[in-house]
Amino acid sequence: MPLMSLPGKAQGPLKRATVVARPTGFALDDEAFARDLGLMLASGLPLIEALGTLRERSQRGLAAVLDEVVRHLRQGESLSAALEASAAVRPALLAAVRSSETSGDLPDALARYARHAARVRELRSRLQSALLYPALLMTVSLGVVVFLLGFVVPRFAGVLESGGGDLPLMTRWMIAVGRGVRGLPAEVWLGLLLLLVWGVFELIGAWRAGQLTRRLVELGARVPLLRELLAAFGHAQFVRSTGMLVRSGTPVLRAMGLCAELLVHVDRRKLERALTLAAAGAPLASTLHEQGLLDGLGFRVLRVAERTGELANALERLAEVQDQALERTLERVGRLVEPLLMLLIGLVIGGIVVLMYLPIFQLAASL
Repeated sequence: MPLMSLPGKAQGPLKRATVVARPTGFALDDEAFARDLGLMLASGLPLIEALGTLRERSQRGLAAVLDEVVRHLRQGESLSAALEASAAVRPALLAAVRSSETSGDLPDALARYARHAARVRELRSRLQSALLYPALLMTVSLGVVVFLLGFVVPRFAGVLESGGGDLPLMTRWMIAVGRGVRGLPAEVWLGLLLLLVWGVFELIGAWRAGQLTRRLVELGARVPLLRELLAAFGHAQFVRSTGMLVRSGTPVLRAMGLCAELLVHVDRRKLERALTLAAAGAPLASTLHEQGLLDGLGFRVLRVAERTGELANALERLAEVQDQALERTLERVGRLVEPLLMLLIGLVIGGIVVLMYLPIFQLAASL
């Protein structure tokens, strides 16, 4: 059965998702917002009163957003329109709310989104830890190596050369490198310091805006060894988010367009081509598989779902499989990368120390 005849699929030309920009300096905790609001609505509390309750226990940034939402609601607008006007929610949450307004299951949709956001947050936290710790370790180690080469080795070289003996070849090379590092102009050191300070402030700003993981993913995707891991993480987020939106009633093509930002840059272009073909009537599973966005298992599961109309269930099952595979990969990477980094750092720093003391050992042996 072609894609366009499935229930809940987008009919006609594909509509691209509109990414709503959030206010600078404020990031809405969409998981807590959806969970708390859904709980109060499920308990029978009216929408405006529930939002007022949230405002009473919120900080200044969220309070301003909620005031704006309530103002639009009092003007007769829908919740999705009010949230969109506030420009403070993610497109996935906005799409879930908009779809639930037509089906009348807003509390269930919010609870479903909160569970989805909690699972994604857990995976992001594990990936962030897997990327951030090695990055910090390498940065600190690089600083130690530069300090040894630029300041310790040149001072030690004078003592070694004053002894009059022949220095080992590796020690002479190390001294030459150390003097080259020490001879760098002050402007270069100042530029490196400013670059380091800028990087720290960028990380802090990304963390405050809730974009730290995305920034780390963008940087890591340029590293060959990390590219496949980050692509798998993007696929897991993409499938889970799409399944959640389809379950909430969003057409599958629109849901995938909204979740495209979760993929790495290369896969986003593949998804765009796949959605263009699917909007023209091609089977969704085939187009995604041909673009390399689905493996053999995912292709077969999604192809069956196209025939039965159980696309949301299929996507959720695929998300569980991908989440488990990603967790196992992160666990293996954590167990393997950290010891290898420690070994590499120990060899480099230990090698510098040994090369500095090797002439002294040779002199003592000759005596």
